[in-house]
Amino acid sequence: MAHPDTRQLLEDAERICAVPAPTFAEERRAELVREMLGAAGVVARIDAVGNVVCAVGPEGEPAAVLAAHLDTVFPAEQAIEIRHTEGRIHAPGIGDNSIGVAALVHLARCLAPLAPPRRVVLAATVGEEGLGDLRGAKHLLRTVPCRAFVAVEGMMLDALKTGGVGSTRYRVIYEGPGGHSWGDRGTPSALHGLIEAAARFLALPAPPGVARNVGRLAGGTSINTIAAQATLELDLRAEAPQGLRTAAAAARETFAAAPTGLRAHVELIGERPSGAIAPDHPLLEAARHARAASGLPPAREGASSTDANAAYGLGIPAVTVGLTTGGDAHRAQEYVDLAPLPAGLAALERLAWALAGLEG
Repeated sequence: MAHPDTRQLLEDAERICAVPAPTFAEERRAELVREMLGAAGVVARIDAVGNVVCAVGPEGEPAAVLAAHLDTVFPAEQAIEIRHTEGRIHAPGIGDNSIGVAALVHLARCLAPLAPPRRVVLAATVGEEGLGDLRGAKHLLRTVPCRAFVAVEGMMLDALKTGGVGSTRYRVIYEGPGGHSWGDRGTPSALHGLIEAAARFLALPAPPGVARNVGRLAGGTSINTIAAQATLELDLRAEAPQGLRTAAAAARETFAAAPTGLRAHVELIGERPSGAIAPDHPLLEAARHARAASGLPPAREGASSTDANAAYGLGIPAVTVGLTTGGDAHRAQEYVDLAPLPAGLAALERLAWALAGLEG
């Protein structure tokens, strides 16, 4: 591999990947990363929500933050088998986002001896996946003054994300008296009521650009029991805030109107802000330049949902960059490609150097 540090990066990524880190249970991986950052020459701490945070450069000014999320979509009991095939490494979570976290360790190892003139914070964050609601990135940006934010992802090398797809998430619970499917026939079923409400909501015209998804529906006791409780989880996504607000209002109104005999509870369980960076912002220009100087072609620019959303919500300029290509994300056979990695790592280095006030 052309980049001299690629082999160490991959060893670090495999070491990180081997430690389970489900959303809301990232502690073991966080402690490992804290130790790895310490060995790289920086003082790292674990903050109040579980992020691993370290800084280089002078205090007293807002920092450029480079962040990669610790958590994965996989449960703690998921078997983690790391396999090498021709040109690839396979493992659950290797690209999303163990290799991104390993890149933070690499940057710490490189930046620590240089005493950069501008402050840079490296952060391995919790709660990026699923119902984590970006709690790590949100807490980080409430507690660390930030002038620019870069989310580092493992498998987005061909893309440069310049905007955030916003989301609003609800958990809806219907409750009723329940009963025997024959002896209490006619009693309202919480499950029937919730299914019918979901059907009514999905039959409404979606605002332009809004995606609606019922991701989970559960309830009932047995096949011959009228359900006394049912739960639904709804995900709404859009780039435009107004469309998202319109869809969210329709969801609240529809699901709050439970049939007679049932009680409805509509709970907001997640909000990811939308937003975008100006097309001529210096941060975006620096990211483009870093790619070009590393021999990468212009990236597809567009929106996604990453830790950068937390920055957009606060008006902080942000981009999301990737290290390599890969596939089968969120599957046990997830993989990253090795050949593009040296150029991806070089581009990340150049961007970090520019943000640190060093030569880009």
